[in-house]
Amino acid sequence: MVPTSLMTCRQSPGRQNLDTAEGVLIALRHYTVDEAFREMVRAAQQHRVPLFALADALVSAAGGRPAARDGAARTAVIAEWGALLAGPAVSRG
Repeated sequence: MVPTSLMTCRQSPGRQNLDTAEGVLIALRHYTVDEAFREMVRAAQQHRVPLFALADALVSAAGGRPAARDGAARTAVIAEWGALLAGPAVSRG
C-alpha cells in the first residue's frame, strides 16, 4: 500500500520524478510499476537516501542531465543501476 503522504503530493515535482524514475526501471528491467516502485524503495532504504532524491538522481542519470544535487543519491544510482544506464545505446532507426 502506498503511504498517504505520497498520495497527497501526487502532483509535486518529487512525485513526478518518482513516476519518471519508475518508467526508467520499467524500460530497463521490464518491470511492472509495482516492481519498479519496490526496487526504488529498497534502494533508498539500503543506501539511506530519501526516495525522492534517489528518483531525481536516477532521472538525471538516465536523461543525461547534469548530476543530481544529492551526492549520496547519485552514488546510490551508480551502485544500483550504473551498468544498466551505461549499456549499449538503442538505435532509433
